[in-house]
Amino acid sequence: MAEFRRRRVDHLTPRQRVGQLFMVDFEGPEPTAEVERLIAAGEVGGVVLFAKNIVTPLQVAGLVNALQKTALDHGQPPLLVAIDQEGGIVSRLRGGATIFPGAMALGAAHSEHLAYAVGRAMATELRAVGVTCDFAPVLDVNSNPANPIIGIRSFGEDPDLVARLGIAMGRGLQDHGVLATGKHFPGHGDTSVDSHLDLPVVPHPADRLEAVELLPFRRAAAAGLQAIMTAHVAFPALDASGVPASLSPAVGVDLLRQKWGYDGLVVTDSLLMQAVADRYAPADLVLRALRAGSDILLALGPSARQREMIDAVMRAAERGEISEDAVARAARRVLWAKERYGIFRWPQVEPDRVAAQVGIADHASVSRAVAEAAVTLVRDQDRLLPLRGPVSVISCVPPEAEGHTVGAALARLGLPVREERLGLAPAPGDCQKALDLAAWADVAVVVTFGWPAPSAAQADLVKALRRQLSGRVIVIATGTPYDLSGFPEAGTYACTYSPDPASIEAAARLLAGRLAPRGRLPVIPTW
Repeated sequence: MAEFRRRRVDHLTPRQRVGQLFMVDFEGPEPTAEVERLIAAGEVGGVVLFAKNIVTPLQVAGLVNALQKTALDHGQPPLLVAIDQEGGIVSRLRGGATIFPGAMALGAAHSEHLAYAVGRAMATELRAVGVTCDFAPVLDVNSNPANPIIGIRSFGEDPDLVARLGIAMGRGLQDHGVLATGKHFPGHGDTSVDSHLDLPVVPHPADRLEAVELLPFRRAAAAGLQAIMTAHVAFPALDASGVPASLSPAVGVDLLRQKWGYDGLVVTDSLLMQAVADRYAPADLVLRALRAGSDILLALGPSARQREMIDAVMRAAERGEISEDAVARAARRVLWAKERYGIFRWPQVEPDRVAAQVGIADHASVSRAVAEAAVTLVRDQDRLLPLRGPVSVISCVPPEAEGHTVGAALARLGLPVREERLGLAPAPGDCQKALDLAAWADVAVVVTFGWPAPSAAQADLVKALRRQLSGRVIVIATGTPYDLSGFPEAGTYACTYSPDPASIEAAARLLAGRLAPRGRLPVIPTW
């Protein structure tokens, strides 16, 4: 290990240099034969873990140790291990790990201190299981209420707020041993198309982009955020050719590298996403991304496609279609990141430390502090708060929130409660159950979850309950705050921005009068 650290990139073989530029994924909670082969051959520099790879934190620690052992046993550089751990609905590490409220909850709390604390706690838990790179924070400014993919993953609609909280969270991650990655450069917040499915276009002129979309990324780059992920989004004002920013030298080289002087890691978003995968052959795609200034290529998806991408760069390097200097420069940045974050010194983790650092009381306290600072009472025109008498709770939340319901939390606070869980899209029969339940109580509480957009079925349920109860309905939005646009007549409405356990508990305490609302809407109301 020490010998490799001395040799660094200049003593890697050409194949190993190219390999450092690739990160791949794989199926299941154990290493596959294919990913082990790629690691052993030095053809990848890292892996990305998704929900499909994760059962518990202890299992992840064992998985990462096995992957790193394969690299070490075959004389390869240790791996950069990455994950999407944003908080809120995008929290891959579960099964006992702390789930923090998401970025928009932090935006409602308006607290750099809390954003840093979340980054610090996340980093502690990720390092404990061997994850050394987090694809967070999200630096997109969510100025489009109809955005199908960002929404509550953003800190909000104010570019300055997004920059301040994103930088604070990134520092919390990096100060405690995890490489932070700002995404999705130059900005995915004002799109109405999901780049997983098609190519979004942001048509704004350059001055608007400078003032809104680019501002958080420019500030984060200057503040020392050490990785930036590029977006598969077209920006005609930045590149009139219409190519995605992730494949545009005008964006990745001229703007990011030369104008801003950024020398950190540049990572592509997944090259399996249809915004690019439907438009470019795999071999063409990776070469375009490299020429656009990328250092790390996320070659995700089927192993045959991964193989095609890796081979394409190997061939291009051998033929001189990509300069040796360009490959060496990118590989050097990757190795520098591995050195800076201690991956050469501690490529493997001690499984017996997982319980002492993951899902611990200190981190739960951070989660509660964010949730309590974020919960926002938008209005109480009907003067229904605090709750006193019998309460019917109808929950329309995602499966991840089951077991942590507003009804259960209210019951723990001593209120008489009956609850019905209907799921995200209540059917007509489910709505009748809710109406029958509501007749028992003085007030009905409807817990909605709209993400990426308000749910028409949930809106219809709220309207039906208001008719039956003469307006005695409280709505708690645990997803997008834009839910209220689906039922603007609702007189009592609050937002948590996240359905995590701490946010559900904070909502219940607000309803019961045990918590004064402190959160402020981080987006402009559309109702």
